[in-house]
This record gives sequence, structure tokens and C-alpha cells, in this order.
Amino acid sequence: MDLLQKCAQEFDRLVPYQYHIIIGRKGKTLEFTISFDRADFHHLAGLHKLRDNVRLQTGKRIDIMKEILNGQITYNNIKQSIYFHEMAPRLLPLSQLELFLDSNEIIFRYNSKANIFSVIRADYLLQNDYEGTPVYLFLAQRSGSDTQVCRTFFPKSGKDYAEGQPRYTLLKKEKRNLITGETFIQYDRLTCSI
Repeated sequence: MDLLQKCAQEFDRLVPYQYHIIIGRKGKTLEFTISFDRADFHHLAGLHKLRDNVRLQTGKRIDIMKEILNGQITYNNIKQSIYFHEMAPRLLPLSQLELFLDSNEIIFRYNSKANIFSVIRADYLLQNDYEGTPVYLFLAQRSGSDTQVCRTFFPKSGKDYAEGQPRYTLLKKEKRNLITGETFIQYDRLTCSI
């Protein structure tokens, strides 16, 4: 299967879900919910980096996602970009995004002042490993909503974005299916059951 299409399909599987997460540090807790929208895929996949592809730069993000899902935009299409190398490292880890989110790895409250040369604006940073390389997922509040959006996602390639960030302990994580109403408790340290 086309790698870009596989990434889009994996992301599309997450659209009807939300993750509700409770974290703690020094006796204080924080709660947040991650939600998904098909338009979010564009930035996560790094398609915005392909500056020489007019369709990807000017098209509606949700339409581009649909074109990837139905095979109109393929891995071979995007590979033609001279900027492909800037986004390519994201794709293999992105094809495992649900596994990344289902794991109970490291969560940080993101402080952009600790990375003053970065343009990333986020509230939280999740870190996990993919084939031995740290991968970062930045979360930020979705405009007009109280949920967090997956803002950007990429493997470590030099800079350690976790350095200097306050690390939190995962206390509880639920995965909710918004269509069926089912809630799956993936981790619960608050009631001592996992």
C-alpha cells in the first residue's frame, strides 16, 4: 500500500475518537482531551513543507486528505518535490500514530520559552520512540474548542525538544468513541488498575 495513503487511513481511523488524559506533577493535576479532524492531517504529515506543490499549498486541507485516501495524491506524487526530504522522516512514525497515542509514554507540559529558537507553539509535548528514535507530538488548544489538536509531529533530528520541559506523570487515560459512546480506560493510576 502507498505509504502516504496508509498514513491518511491510520489518521482517519482516529477521527471518531477522543483521548481524555489526566497528568500530575508535584501534587497538582492537569486534564486535557485530544480530538481529531481530517484537516489536521495536512500539517502532521508535513505536506505544508512541500512548497513547490501548488495543490498542496492552496487546496483545502480536508479535500487533500480525501484525495490521498482515494489515491489521487500518492507517495510518488509528493516524492517529486525538491522539499520532500523535509517531510519524509515523519511518514513511517505517522503510520503508527494510534499506537503512539495508545501507549503510556512521556508527557511534558510544553514551555516554548525553553526552545526560544523554535516557532512551535504548543501546550503539551508527548514523546515516544519509533524504532529507537524519539518522536515528538506537540498538542495545542484547538481554535474555538476546549480540546487539544495534534499540532505537529516529527522524529528527533538533532535538537532535544524535551530538554528543559516539565515532565508529568500519567495518571489516567481514556479513549472515547464519539460514535458508539464507548469509553476504553487505557491507564488508570488513580484507582490503581491498568
